[in-house]
Amino acid sequence: MNNGRRLTEEAANWYLTMREDVDARTRDRFSGWLHRSAQHVAEYLAVAQLHGDMRAAAAMDATSLEGLRELAASEPSVVPFRREPERVRAAAPAAGTRRRWNTLRIGGISAAVAALLMVSAALLLAWPASEPPAVRYVAGASQVRMVALEDDTQLQLSPGSMVDVHFDEHSRHIALIKGDASFDIGKDVHRPMTVAAGKQRIEDIGTVFDVSLGATVTEVSVVSGRVTVSSTASPWLDRARRRLTGEGAPRQHIVELGGGESASVSTDGKLVSRGFIDASTAATWLPDEIRFHDSTVAEVARRFNTYTPRPLTVEDPNLARKRISGVFHARDAAAFVSYLASLPGVTVLDDPEHIRFVAARSGKRL
Repeated sequence: MNNGRRLTEEAANWYLTMREDVDARTRDRFSGWLHRSAQHVAEYLAVAQLHGDMRAAAAMDATSLEGLRELAASEPSVVPFRREPERVRAAAPAAGTRRRWNTLRIGGISAAVAALLMVSAALLLAWPASEPPAVRYVAGASQVRMVALEDDTQLQLSPGSMVDVHFDEHSRHIALIKGDASFDIGKDVHRPMTVAAGKQRIEDIGTVFDVSLGATVTEVSVVSGRVTVSSTASPWLDRARRRLTGEGAPRQHIVELGGGESASVSTDGKLVSRGFIDASTAATWLPDEIRFHDSTVAEVARRFNTYTPRPLTVEDPNLARKRISGVFHARDAAAFVSYLASLPGVTVLDDPEHIRFVAARSGKRL
């Protein structure tokens, strides 16, 4: 196999590999392969452009063009084009004609290499070499695990499930690696939340939802609020485009779901089915009881929000801070609502979309 064909096959193999969610070791190997030679970058970009994945490169800011031209002029890979074999020189026409021809060739090649290196530099600079690793959470084989994140997002993981959590100053990202998870997303207007399940991306619009990652389909069930489900490029390409243009890679919209709706999406991004969920039977892996000891009313209310399509909102700060202990059936939010309504100084407002707990206008305070 000649070197050119071997290099093309290497680039094609890397392209297919990096379209998947890969681990840090694979990303490091890929980065090393790119850095090894400008030819590696050229071949990889050619494969990516063939598949229409490098549109982001055209929108980059070419502020370092002069520096890249200088780099192109000294790039070892263009040296052979500057020199002619002795037998060619012997048969060459007049020196002036030869110099003009070489100048044209070198100029054209340098411009092409400069353009290539400009795109290459953009790709390599966009690569998150210093990105901190994600935090991994794993549930035991026999119990549901509850996780409270720094942004007030609450996760419940089914037995044996696994998620990777990566937050930075611009975004929040959770990847469901395997199993099932329930998400009660904390609010952060400055950092959008994205949940990945295989190749599918679920964007939160202030909601509680469940995700089940299967071998052939991903199931998404929305308890309350709304989510959009889309299919996108591999995470590294999405990050690269975001660094270059300020926008993520284009996403293929699949479906938008509201409270009480569910959908099944195949691994290749096709909508398999869409329907409604029964809150009393959804996410059967979730515990049937909510047990709490010396927990605040606000914390317990959020636990119930995993099961009820109408979120419980504790607007009275005194009630929210009150600590209680007890056991309730998880799918019987009405019993918990009745309990809170029986407390002095509490008024329940039963709205179409929420059940709100506010301070009573008169009466003994908590």
